[in-house]
Amino acid sequence: MKEYTDAQRKELQKNPYVLKVSKYKLYYTAKFKEDFWVSYQAGNSPRKILSDFGFDLSIFKQKQIDSLVQHIKKQALSGNGFTEGKNRQRRMSIKATDEAELSSPQSITRMQSELQYLRQEVDFLKKIIIADNSEKKK
Repeated sequence: MKEYTDAQRKELQKNPYVLKVSKYKLYYTAKFKEDFWVSYQAGNSPRKILSDFGFDLSIFKQKQIDSLVQHIKKQALSGNGFTEGKNRQRRMSIKATDEAELSSPQSITRMQSELQYLRQEVDFLKKIIIADNSEKKK
């Protein structure tokens, strides 16, 4: 397993697409995954995308880049949107609730999480449509 040096971690943490960097793991933001996927679908290579997004390619081994592409592809095709961090929130199923339960703090938090997820999903779908339309115009 690749270990990031202190200098590499500091450099990576400066990138707005990086959520967190540990000694052995790099966590990307959901925004990065969305933007990466849209650019990848438009035909750009993973190395070009990483470079365009401000990453130093010397930090990445080819196996790490291939793994990144597979993880993003899996999330994109899952239909559940992109997640970030280790403790990813799963989309909660929608169920009928009574009026008292609707005003509870847990219910409000659940609705806020669902709203955030749905907004992310709509933005992602818009980007896919735009990328698809730009490909058709070529």
